[in-house]
Amino acid sequence: MDYRKLAIVGEVGAGKTQIIKTLSEISPIETEAESSINIGKKYTTVGIDYGRISVADGVALGLYGVPGQDRFSFLWEFVNTTLWGLLLLVKNGETPNYDNLEKLLTFFSPNENSISCVVGMTHCDGSEEQSITALSQEIQAILTHHKIIAPILHIDPRNQESAMSVLHVFNAINNQN
Repeated sequence: MDYRKLAIVGEVGAGKTQIIKTLSEISPIETEAESSINIGKKYTTVGIDYGRISVADGVALGLYGVPGQDRFSFLWEFVNTTLWGLLLLVKNGETPNYDNLEKLLTFFSPNENSISCVVGMTHCDGSEEQSITALSQEIQAILTHHKIIAPILHIDPRNQESAMSVLHVFNAINNQN
């Protein structure tokens, strides 16, 4: 069996654990713990969340969700080997931590490592188009600064069809190369 790895990174509450739950064919391994600080939700990921999905005959995709905060960068190192793709989730509705986004892109270096990259904007339901467009433009500016060409999608990590659309985009990108 051919095994590939997809790293899923992003800020707190962006939907990393949820997209793994939605996509995984196996019972996912979750590393959530009760947060000791107010992060806007009760639980947060403190390790590597893992799931797996078959994407073709004889091809399995490992889904590795890692926290986006600097203090967990040691986990980034563990995941950042032989990656098939990098999914960067950005939560709409709050001002993203652009410095952290820069750090993630610098660390994973999709261009230098020949890794396909897709950006998924989450929490877009009920948002004004103007705020979504503004966030997309900010993300695009950061991607351009890093010389990264990556599609920016609006996704709902809770929705199977929406989550699968991300994998279809990765597949299309990887089949072009």
